[in-house]
Amino acid sequence: MSGMAWIRILVGAVWLNGALEKILNPAFPLQFEQVLLSGGFVEGAPPFLGSFVRQSILPHAEAVAQLVRFGELFLGLAFVSGLLVNPAALVSVAYSAALFLAQGGPELGSGLTAPEILTINLFVALISAAVLLSPSAKDSSLDAGIARRRPRLAPLLINRRRSHGRPQTGARGTRGRSEGTRSTR
Repeated sequence: MSGMAWIRILVGAVWLNGALEKILNPAFPLQFEQVLLSGGFVEGAPPFLGSFVRQSILPHAEAVAQLVRFGELFLGLAFVSGLLVNPAALVSVAYSAALFLAQGGPELGSGLTAPEILTINLFVALISAAVLLSPSAKDSSLDAGIARRRPRLAPLLINRRRSHGRPQTGARGTRGRSEGTRSTR
């Protein structure tokens, strides 16, 4: 298993941890609504995001809290199992970036305090982008198995071009035994 596949699984574990915390906490929907009512995810956010939270999320806070719970569970399971990794990585980048911005974005510090540029949300967004773009992150995944059986899906699932039915060439440029040559090894 490649290093990027392990990173994919690690990101999945981060999402699963967040999901389990929320699922096992029966008060999470109410706490989520209280944080929004107190200005959390609004005050430090850019104006467009703050108004979106006020107008679209706050009126439906309980339903959004449930979506957050099970959305994080889906992301974790997708990354760990390797099923639908690319769509999960896209959602992970968008969700983590939105959380990063809603919490105020980067803080450069004052010279007396440490900068808070690389927060967990920005880190997860960046690592998720790397997983999205890396074919090796899909090694040992369910997506790789599906792509082997359905080569047309390979570009979408594992970021690899399909072979268009041509025989694969070896390291020396030969096409193997299919052309009637025999190996002497």
